[in-house]
Amino acid sequence: MSRSAAQVSIGLTDAEVAAVRRPLAEASLLPSKVYVDRAIFELERQRIFARSWIPVCHVSQLAAPGRYVARHICGESVVAVRDRDGAIRVLSNVCRHRNAVLTSGSGTCAANRIVCPYHGWTYTLDGRLLGAPFMEQAEGFEKRETRLPEFRSEVWQGFVFVNFDPTSSSLAPQVKKLAERLDPYGFASKEAVEIRRRTMPWNWKISLENFSEAYHQPWIHPMTADHSFPAQLAEYQDVDGPYGLFWLWEKDKGLVPTFFPAPAGMSDHHLRTVTVYNVYPVMHCLTDPTLPLMLDFNIISEIEHELVWTVLLPAGTLARPDSDEQVAKFKAFIEPILLEDVDICTRVGQGAHSVHTAQGRLSHMEKTVHQFHNWWLDQMLA
Repeated sequence: MSRSAAQVSIGLTDAEVAAVRRPLAEASLLPSKVYVDRAIFELERQRIFARSWIPVCHVSQLAAPGRYVARHICGESVVAVRDRDGAIRVLSNVCRHRNAVLTSGSGTCAANRIVCPYHGWTYTLDGRLLGAPFMEQAEGFEKRETRLPEFRSEVWQGFVFVNFDPTSSSLAPQVKKLAERLDPYGFASKEAVEIRRRTMPWNWKISLENFSEAYHQPWIHPMTADHSFPAQLAEYQDVDGPYGLFWLWEKDKGLVPTFFPAPAGMSDHHLRTVTVYNVYPVMHCLTDPTLPLMLDFNIISEIEHELVWTVLLPAGTLARPDSDEQVAKFKAFIEPILLEDVDICTRVGQGAHSVHTAQGRLSHMEKTVHQFHNWWLDQMLA
């Protein structure tokens, strides 16, 4: 079988690509090599992560000037900050002197300054170099000509996204129909709280795909997720952009039990379902009427990534004296389900290394996986 130049460059044959491109009822999955091959991962960095909209944090984590969140995005260190004028920026988190990473985690910049821990070079919240100790003898060096690169960013549904490609199209128009489904939840007004993080020894796509379908629920979550939201009732939606969307009905199509009162004016459909969506490549969320659970990806290599689970609480919850108790109740509910997923993804990650795998076929309940695989091919072959 001949191979086109584009397909040779991503390590797949024409036949392998064509099998994925077929309609869902006839299609196959991506071959296992895309989950373990170092060269394919390096192309993902160039053709997907350098050109796509990647979530960095929630706006509640940047509530006041000087607040910051630092992230490593597939090899690139960035920091999202709210500057003194209230604007949100996403800057390079690498010092312009000796390339030290400037900050980590999240917090508040002391005195509204970003200070390099190596040699004390100091930057303003908009990236300008303010101080560079003992540089007065460096000929031709001008502080005003040095600044941290600022990357293109957008806030969508309360989340700060970054795109390293300055020519990329705006995110919002690409996910307009998805936003219509999400608007009633009021994500932007909520408060983000991290509940767990863990490094996983398998490819990032395995995690995203696992959370993109309910097909696995009867075997992996028989007494948890599938007991309350049966996989057979899942409805997978057609999409018109770089996203996936489906929802799970409550088992009797009744009202979904919630930890908090639902927002006023929410539709009956929203009250009786859990919405699950992706914004490719790595935003994932599932939400009942009141509590969205976000899954964040810190991608390390072709066979390793860190997953960060964050819950979005109704506005004002963290100021309540029982906020820790409320978060603990939700963690006790959701963590057994997440650990069930970790176990099965471990098995998939191990199996992907076999040289005797074949391109598996898809169930109609893997529609979102099929959509993701075709989006992945679109980016990799572009």
